[in-house]
Amino acid sequence: MNVSFFLKPKAEVVYVYDTDPVRTALDRMFESGFTAIPVLSAKGRYVGTITEGDFLRLLLGHTPEQAGNMLLSEVTRRIHHRSVTIDTRMEDLVELVAGQNFVPVTDGRGMLCGIVTRRDVICQLSERCKALEILKDEQ
Repeated sequence: MNVSFFLKPKAEVVYVYDTDPVRTALDRMFESGFTAIPVLSAKGRYVGTITEGDFLRLLLGHTPEQAGNMLLSEVTRRIHHRSVTIDTRMEDLVELVAGQNFVPVTDGRGMLCGIVTRRDVICQLSERCKALEILKDEQ
């Protein structure tokens, strides 16, 4: 089964652009309640994920005023969150979600299609385990 069955479409995803000011990105993240959100280029390509930790590290080296006026493209991101393509199998996401809250899904051009959440992957794995148990019990 591939990720398209579990895809939360881009229209439902909170994201920011790398040309946005840090203040805008912080506001969007705060309003969303998420601790990490995708970052897109002006053309809509996935370029990374910004996390609360990235913002905290930024504030350690800058005043809030300086940081708020910086562009998101100027913020150092500690971790590069990998994306997958729409035809990736769910089984292949297990390792990624161990270190990411979500996995960005892109098309062949690198454009963000949406995300698959850690919760979706865990629920899918749980369902498969239950199905295997039922099959085992029936034998």
